[in-house]
Amino acid sequence: MPGRLFWVLALTSIHPGVGRSEAAHVDLPVQRDEFGLPAIWATSLKGAVRAKAEGGLFAGPYCVDVGKKDECAKVIAAFGPKPEYASEHSSAVAFLDAKLFAVPARSLRGVWIYVTSPLLLGFAKLYSQALGVPLSLPQLPTVGEGEVALSSGRFAENNVAVINEMKFKVVGEKAPALNLPPFDKVKQITGSEPGFAVVSDQDLPRVVRRSLLVQYRVRLKKETKTVETGPWSEEYIPPFTVFITGIHCNGRVREAVRVRLPPKDDKKNEEVVELKNFDPCAYVESKAKGPLWIGGKETVGKGLVEIL
Repeated sequence: MPGRLFWVLALTSIHPGVGRSEAAHVDLPVQRDEFGLPAIWATSLKGAVRAKAEGGLFAGPYCVDVGKKDECAKVIAAFGPKPEYASEHSSAVAFLDAKLFAVPARSLRGVWIYVTSPLLLGFAKLYSQALGVPLSLPQLPTVGEGEVALSSGRFAENNVAVINEMKFKVVGEKAPALNLPPFDKVKQITGSEPGFAVVSDQDLPRVVRRSLLVQYRVRLKKETKTVETGPWSEEYIPPFTVFITGIHCNGRVREAVRVRLPPKDDKKNEEVVELKNFDPCAYVESKAKGPLWIGGKETVGKGLVEIL
């Protein structure tokens, strides 16, 4: 059964957090992959998509509306039972971590530019092959440490590009424009074609690190408007950052699931709901695509992404 590839486009700054970390350079860092690059872990993605799919259907383990028990059954079949009943059966789909694909960076010329590298495109190729989903990606030009390939000369001056306050020598070969859904969406939003820069894998970590935002916050006392807690620092991934992720459809299609309804007269109230012609992979795809809130800080306007 084929999987699905998804693009994750940050529409605001996002904070998929790891919790407080004493060893980190900020109090509340963002999630990272095995190579120290920003990522969105599969657990965070699955939780966010499940919360969107549930959409008020559940109160704890209970499906609150008997008239919507079929919808509750689909959630349980696709994502698995609630934690207290997790031993009954597993999820019908497996989520993959969202890997960084391109990050917006400050540019001395042109305000900002997308930066990517062979390693980041390698992640996308790996997911494409693992999930059996074709993905057409261009061949990147070869760049060495301290060098950059640009999609347009407007981002350089005298064969030098300054990206995130770092100087790069511009090579002769142009960086290809990435004609992919998230960049088409960015073009719709900004009204202009985004620029692209290819740097070496050696330079990538420094460029990415300088693209991340660190914000300091305090909590005030209501009565005196003086500091009660803080300051503490929070790390954010900038708007327009692009990740790639996907789901693996493991073939565990369930024909019926147990749905728990609110107890009657303090007695258990359960029904086995049959699912006819239910495709959990297509169901999860339909719920995932579109706007989605990921991570914390939703109440202060952070964490909004679009799944494409």
